[in-house]
Amino acid sequence: MTIPPSRLCSRPLCAGDAQVLLLFDYETRLVELQAINEARDANLMELCAEHADRFRPPQGWLCQDRRDQNATTGTADEEYALRE
Repeated sequence: MTIPPSRLCSRPLCAGDAQVLLLFDYETRLVELQAINEARDANLMELCAEHADRFRPPQGWLCQDRRDQNATTGTADEEYALRE
């Protein structure tokens, strides 16, 4: 059995294991934090839990934390308005 290689946090000088994906949607000015998955995408930042918890979006942007699928960050109407 082969052990998959560890994925490290994208933050410089951080040796923590990546646990969170950071996705930017420039059109809607929305940032999402999602639980990491097995697929890799060089366009996405992978953060350790500590850096993900401390992340703040750029001024004027919204941030949705979707690591816990049971948590909600807004109403369906608000989310729909963001995507229009």
